[in-house]
Amino acid sequence: MRRGFTRLAILHDASNYGVLGSADLAAALRGRGVEPVAVERFQLRQTDMQPQLERARAAGAQAVLTYGIGPELAHIANGMARMQWKVPIIGSWTLAMSNFIEIAGRNAEGARMSQTFIQAAHTPKQSAFLEAWQKATGSTRIPVPPAAAQGYDSMLLLAAAIRQAGSVEGTRIREALENLQAPVDGVVMTYHRPFSADNHETLHSTQQIHLGEIRNGEVVFAREGEPPRNPLP
Repeated sequence: MRRGFTRLAILHDASNYGVLGSADLAAALRGRGVEPVAVERFQLRQTDMQPQLERARAAGAQAVLTYGIGPELAHIANGMARMQWKVPIIGSWTLAMSNFIEIAGRNAEGARMSQTFIQAAHTPKQSAFLEAWQKATGSTRIPVPPAAAQGYDSMLLLAAAIRQAGSVEGTRIREALENLQAPVDGVVMTYHRPFSADNHETLHSTQQIHLGEIRNGEVVFAREGEPPRNPLP
């Protein structure tokens, strides 16, 4: 919304991820007084997105919002390039997937997406994580940095819950997760009581989300000089 777009098209895949994500996205837009000018659906493994893109362009879309996964998103970017339709692509974290960047190539440039972790070291934990990744894989590149970081943090939270529970019994681990007593220093953030009995969603604040942008084939912070964020205790 900062960029002043008021005519937005949503393209989503036919999976539950795409359908439900698209519905959430449309509801969020309507909450800001914006009605999508087009909502288009595509199938998994679909490669020709031109019909959906033509309808979105005909509706006057100023940007394309996406909810899908890497390969199909790349076909959207490539289809827009073939049409010479130069409007921004903005979407969920999956625009950072390596297969989107690889298949779309230069057509991925400028795409923006929400991210919990962008591959950069702003904390000692992030530095240690990136060094350990390179040592284990022999590569500095993480194919999907948010997935790797969140998976790593999930294990840290699980370990903390097991220690607190003093048990590996499922019910006791769940109870500990829902009432973690000590902060857990993770890659994405430092977790202060991230769960409760009625809240199993760790991410619940815009302070925990970054805006990424693809530049020169890499995901970087969209806003220059954006400081690292951390949730309030």
